[in-house]
Amino acid sequence: MIEDLIRKTNTTEFYQDSDFKLESYSFKTSDNTLELFFSINQTSYDIPIELEEWKLTCVKTEQFDGFFWGLLLPYVKMKILDSHPLLLKYHENELVCLVKGKPKNLNLFVGDISNALEKKTGNWIKVSEVFWNNEENFKLYPKRHIRIPESLKNLIAEVCEEHNLEFEVTNEIIAEDKGYADKAKSKILIFGNEDVSPNYFSLNQPYIIAEKFTAERIK
Repeated sequence: MIEDLIRKTNTTEFYQDSDFKLESYSFKTSDNTLELFFSINQTSYDIPIELEEWKLTCVKTEQFDGFFWGLLLPYVKMKILDSHPLLLKYHENELVCLVKGKPKNLNLFVGDISNALEKKTGNWIKVSEVFWNNEENFKLYPKRHIRIPESLKNLIAEVCEEHNLEFEVTNEIIAEDKGYADKAKSKILIFGNEDVSPNYFSLNQPYIIAEKFTAERIK
C-alpha cells in the first residue's frame, strides 16, 4: 500500500485540500526499524475529506532527518528514489585519500569545495562532512586522510590542484569492508515538493534511507 500513499500525496487535490501531519515516530535500534504515524485531514471545507491515519514502516533504516515539525507542508509529495546524492556512500566504493599542504587562502578553498559539492550533490553533502574546515586544524594537520564516495574523487582532486594541495588515493574500500555503509539495496524515501525544490537539491526536505518501505492505513 506504500504505492497508494505515494500516489495520493502527489495529486493536486491532496496538496490543495489535505492536511498531512506526522503524529509520532519510533525507532527500534535492535533491528533498525523506523515506524512513523501520519494523519490526513481536510483543509478545505468545500471538499469533504475523510480523516485517515497511516503507519509507515521502514526496514533496515540507515538515516532519517527533517522530521522536526508535525505539519509537513510544503514537503508532502512522497517519492522513493534508487539514486540520490545521499545514497552515494551506501552504493559506491569508498576512497581513502591523502591531502597534503595548507591552502594559502583557506576561506577560498573551503568556498570552492562547497561550491563544487553543491553543484555535484545539490547541497546534500556539506564541506564539513569531507574536510575539517577549521583553520587551526589545517595548521596542526597539514597532512590528512579524507574518506569520500568514488564519484566525488575528481571534483575534490581538481579543487586541491587549484589550491596547490597534493591529492592521492591511498586505499579503496569495497563491499563488506565498508562496514555499516555496505548497503547497496538502500533507497531514499523523500518527502519533497519539486515545485519548491528538486528532490536532488537540499532545502531541508524530510527523508528516510532504508532498504524497504511499507505502509498501511490504520484508520
